[in-house]
Amino acid sequence: MKIKKTLVAATALVLAAGLGLSGCGSNGGGKTEKTADGKVKITMWHGFSEADGKTLEKLVKDFNKSQNKYEIDAQLQPWSTIGETMVTKITSGDGPDIVTTGADNGEGWSIDGTFQCVSDFYSDAKYGTKNYIPNVVKQITFKIDGKEEKCGVPMGYAPTAVWYNTKMWQAAGLTENDYPKTWDELLETAKKLTIPGKQYGMALSDSGWASFLKGNGSGVYTTDGKVSINTPENKAFLEKMRDFYKGGYSLKGMDDTKARESFESGQSAMVIVGPWEDQAATDKHIDHDLFPVPDGNGTYVYPDGTKGSNTGSTGLYWWVTSQVKDSPKKQGIYDFMKFYNDKENQITWSLGSAYPPNNTQVQASDLQSRPLIAKIAKNTDHSYIAIAGLKGGFGDIAATVDALSNNTVRKDTDISQLLTTAEGKIKGYLNEYSTD
Repeated sequence: MKIKKTLVAATALVLAAGLGLSGCGSNGGGKTEKTADGKVKITMWHGFSEADGKTLEKLVKDFNKSQNKYEIDAQLQPWSTIGETMVTKITSGDGPDIVTTGADNGEGWSIDGTFQCVSDFYSDAKYGTKNYIPNVVKQITFKIDGKEEKCGVPMGYAPTAVWYNTKMWQAAGLTENDYPKTWDELLETAKKLTIPGKQYGMALSDSGWASFLKGNGSGVYTTDGKVSINTPENKAFLEKMRDFYKGGYSLKGMDDTKARESFESGQSAMVIVGPWEDQAATDKHIDHDLFPVPDGNGTYVYPDGTKGSNTGSTGLYWWVTSQVKDSPKKQGIYDFMKFYNDKENQITWSLGSAYPPNNTQVQASDLQSRPLIAKIAKNTDHSYIAIAGLKGGFGDIAATVDALSNNTVRKDTDISQLLTTAEGKIKGYLNEYSTD
């Protein structure tokens, strides 16, 4: 499939012609700036503003001090606008050289030439990519012009888990032997943890259900781009979840932030979220532990052939922008990505940011001061980016899925009608971004 020229993609494609952008890099050099002391200046954009941001800043400073050829200028940008601003700036040659964003948008930007692929980075043994977690690399392996390319480098890949209040768990007479192994068992566990009028069993957001629709149903669309949302499997799952909320086992009307607040205030016994919950729950004095998000009995088949996973992920990667081309900046960026993902620096990153390590050489003993980060890292191999494989339209499709789950939980609209509406919209978005 080829992308149609939508608002953002069109801007990149039209203006890229004069810049010689290519999905997989290009010959010739980009504009190279140097610092006062003669180092090649590399501009980095990221959106980390808390402990993770401080940890990243430390790693950038360490890299700058480790050699005398390159100087990375790390610039904080709002997550909400980093992509749109990046595309506009790159088309004028004044954007970042390396940027952090998700794999969900990364595929489209790799195809349209905003990012240049980095397969040569992976093919050179000196960069140590053999130590990267294979499942993380699979998420940024795309087909571009009929050829398989690796287009991003692991930055912050975070699987979800079920976090639980250990005091509430024990008060309900539960032990580690009671960790649910299926989605239905998870819902039953939430019922056991519910105390009407006092405590909810689980703080479950009614947004971001693409992973759950894959794990328990037929997903939103298949890996070959066919809409799969309006099915008996999805209908049965949504009916089950409507009954769950009506039973009072989770508060209705929560997004991810509200769900976390419910857990961190002691209102709810469980929540499904990424590894950053460890620090948040600690700060709120909530005794906590975690277990994997249990599989469902869904029919959706993931790209690796497996079924049933409800474990989503936040998949952030390093992307080299097309303005770099083959300029001297490229080598500096490659050296930084090697530096960032080596064992010692991944230990620093994990302990400081709460993201699991990208390097398989890091052992649980290396993270002993944050044992729950080591524990959640075991989920990485079985986690998937919820809305992936798109050439465009990520935000529109995500919003459509959110509307489906919101209306399932908050209203009594016929679920078949909701699925039909969602199917029509998603089919339209997929067609809009395709010429097939």
